[in-house]
Amino acid sequence: MDAEKRIKGYFGKIERDIKACYEVAENARKKGYDPEEKVDIPLARGISQRVEGLISAAAPQILRSGVAERIEKLEKEYGSLDWMVALKISEEVAKQKYCKFSDEREAMEIGIRVGLAYITLGVIAAPLEGFIELKIKNRNDGKKYCSAFFAGPIRAAGGTAAAVTLIIADHLRSKLGYEKYDPTDI
Repeated sequence: MDAEKRIKGYFGKIERDIKACYEVAENARKKGYDPEEKVDIPLARGISQRVEGLISAAAPQILRSGVAERIEKLEKEYGSLDWMVALKISEEVAKQKYCKFSDEREAMEIGIRVGLAYITLGVIAAPLEGFIELKIKNRNDGKKYCSAFFAGPIRAAGGTAAAVTLIIADHLRSKLGYEKYDPTDI
């Protein structure tokens, strides 16, 4: 048996074992002893599915909506982990191309979370627990602007990802027609 067959067999066994574990967990949850009746985190093959799975904790409608497939296409166009992938997918989510949200503010908030999840490889909680909310506020002239809220520093994501979150938010602000913040001297 050559090395390639052994490696495929090894990974096949891991996949079968994981599926068996998920079945046990799903059956246990169905018994009703846990507050939730389903296993929260879906299996993911790669960053695109991890992003979709992670964000589905905040927006269940995003799971299997086409976001993962679109991320893969964008990676082919721009390259893996290129910030343009994060900007494009966040914009498309904010424009509700894959699923609907209660309003434009929520769509933008989820778009930001998707972009941040992509930048952080879909493996940390920062898109859910670090970036906590997007608010739409009024400027002094009555026009609307976006205000991003964080739960302290996004420690697990690091400074670059925190800064990129604001770049993504500003990109969405611009694409969806919101104004810049207008600071005052007070």
